[in-house]
Amino acid sequence: MSHPIERRKLPLIAVYAETAANAEQRVTELLGSAGASPAEVHTLIAAIQAGAVEGAQGEVIELDTQAPDDSSDQVHEGWLRAVERIAGRLAHIADRTVRQARTAAAVTDTPPVVTRAERTSLPTPVDSVGEDQVHQVLEAAERAFVSLTGYTGFDRDLSEEILTVVLKSVSAEQQEGYVRQLEAFAEANRERLGQLYGKYGPGGTLADERHCYLTHQPASVVVCERLDTVPMWLKAVWNDELDAELTLERFTKHWRFGPGPS
Repeated sequence: MSHPIERRKLPLIAVYAETAANAEQRVTELLGSAGASPAEVHTLIAAIQAGAVEGAQGEVIELDTQAPDDSSDQVHEGWLRAVERIAGRLAHIADRTVRQARTAAAVTDTPPVVTRAERTSLPTPVDSVGEDQVHQVLEAAERAFVSLTGYTGFDRDLSEEILTVVLKSVSAEQQEGYVRQLEAFAEANRERLGQLYGKYGPGGTLADERHCYLTHQPASVVVCERLDTVPMWLKAVWNDELDAELTLERFTKHWRFGPGPS
């Protein structure tokens, strides 16, 4: 009886991630102090990221004629198909990066009328979030989560604990209207959220709650919205107060790269 061959895991590039995160945070602060909205900043950064991916795709395409000279026709054909597939995937990631940023901007870049002084000031952080706010946001997140997954076996206490921290990445100016912002985000991203949960959520094809419990919690809807709006701020409050740092990293990859083409 033959045994399936275990695929070798490819090494991840982990050289520039922290530098890029710090640079993104610095750019966000500078543009914010210059009067740019969080949504506009996110869109600009996404455009730069997409351009970098597109540049990588151009280099990948150049590999189409670089199969080993002594390879058979079959190997050459396989090489070409692999290059085409990788190039196509990179093109999809670049397009999706910009599309998702524009969708997020359309939802979040509708602030109330403020004075010029308020508009050019940085968002006001909050030290803590009240229980009523946590409960209201969680109820909205539950409605979206259950409508997409049909799953009600989540740990509500755990979601409350997560939101107590995650909602600190919502500025004081946006706290009051955040439930409406979250509902608009969930509606605008319903297909994308459905793909996420269909793949990694309860009953999903790649579901693994032990590996990343967020995919089985309603609080994940809020995490997705914050990842699209203020990813660096979210990471800062998460890493400062929640133990499972890798959980956010894994979930971020699921949200940004996991769902298939749409």
